[in-house]
Amino acid sequence: MRIMLLLLAAAVCGQADGAVRRRKVRHKPDTLVLPFTPPEIPVSRKMNTSAFPVHITVTGRMVQIQSDRNQLLPIYTRGGVLYLTARLSKGTNFLGGLPRGHYFINNRPITIN
Repeated sequence: MRIMLLLLAAAVCGQADGAVRRRKVRHKPDTLVLPFTPPEIPVSRKMNTSAFPVHITVTGRMVQIQSDRNQLLPIYTRGGVLYLTARLSKGTNFLGGLPRGHYFINNRPITIN
């Protein structure tokens, strides 16, 4: 009976020789959640214009742009933020789909109603 109790105690408490047995535990690294901060973009107060002259006509919500060359035309919001860059081909181009508001096209204020 005494031997059975000793064996039972050894099985419950660990090894009988007194050695400490450590179990390998794989820890997952703690996840760190940081708030998203956009990279700092240098602010330029100068709006880009097209390299070649363009003629702009607004009719309702349609913008008609006549260009002598193929070029890119940046369009800015009233706050000076680049809204889109339109790809113009030589001749008459129509730009539709702009939301209502105030824009700057080639440093000229344009209002879409």
